[in-house]
Amino acid sequence: MPETQACFSRFLRRGLRCTLCLVYLSNLFINMIDSKAETGCSTNLTIRQLEVFAMASRCASFSAAARRLGISQPSLSATVAKIEQQLGLSLFDRSSRSLRLTVQGERLAVVAEDLVRNFEHAMRGIGDAADTHRGSTSLAVVPSVAAGLAAQALTLFYRDYPDFQVSLHDIPSAKAAAWVQDRVVDFGVAARPTEPGDLVTESLLHDPFVVVCRPDSALAARKSAGWGDLADVPLILGGTGRLQRDVEHAALQAGVTLRPRFVVEQIRTALALVGAGLGVTLVPRLHREEALQAGLAALPARMPLARELVIVRRADRVLSAPVEHLIECFRRAALSVAADAAPRRGGSPRR
Repeated sequence: MPETQACFSRFLRRGLRCTLCLVYLSNLFINMIDSKAETGCSTNLTIRQLEVFAMASRCASFSAAARRLGISQPSLSATVAKIEQQLGLSLFDRSSRSLRLTVQGERLAVVAEDLVRNFEHAMRGIGDAADTHRGSTSLAVVPSVAAGLAAQALTLFYRDYPDFQVSLHDIPSAKAAAWVQDRVVDFGVAARPTEPGDLVTESLLHDPFVVVCRPDSALAARKSAGWGDLADVPLILGGTGRLQRDVEHAALQAGVTLRPRFVVEQIRTALALVGAGLGVTLVPRLHREEALQAGLAALPARMPLARELVIVRRADRVLSAPVEHLIECFRRAALSVAADAAPRRGGSPRR
């Protein structure tokens, strides 16, 4: 009962914020169209119209906004034109090569963002109050997390929320952060964003690198490998540009200049090239199981090289109790992964 009352209390507070925003919007519209009162223009805008306008103003591109919303550009353009017709105002300056807001458009954009955000919060509050054990969420994680860490977190989560629906998107870090920023997903697990914007991050896991080679190579007989061990073997750099830059930066810090034979974007491709005997590669430890399943050897890297994975969420987004619990499950799973990676007394990590 106390939990239900708390949910309703949160909902009422969010509803009050929505009401205040509606009052603000009404006053703004009165000021904006006071001189047009005799033209018969209607200001009965829907939440969907405001959502479309807010996304268009944020992206500064009709085509980009349409992609984010999953609609066609003509449909988005028609919606914006309808809004302008209803208000009797031009919201975008279309005379320049780039899409820019007019003064009236800038004023409406602020209100539209607030209204859409508070409407989402209010609807989420209704769902929480109705049933905290049923519902849905969506999250974006990097592929290496989806293959292991996410599976552990979801196993923990479904012990408490067996009827909850989770949509899991395994996408690159930059895209995951963008989806959180644009409210496509509730939260993400990715590398720390270089331009956080409205996002807040929480360190989740430091993922050290491992050296991957063929099991019949001389390198595989070693317990670990350092930069010196890689000097005389062909190197394959795999992963996103940021991952490659991290490796190159760590090498420069150690006074080593890398001259990779291959540079590829997908870790899977790098592992395939290693399997073909074309060189060795460095990958984050979360890819270790993938390497072992491919019949390769993975050695701890004797170098200060690790990527940081973080939980990414919007600063202004209130998440439901089940989603907060899912984030806690990711924290617990990360602790388990870190414990498995810790060296035993014999010097090698746990399997």
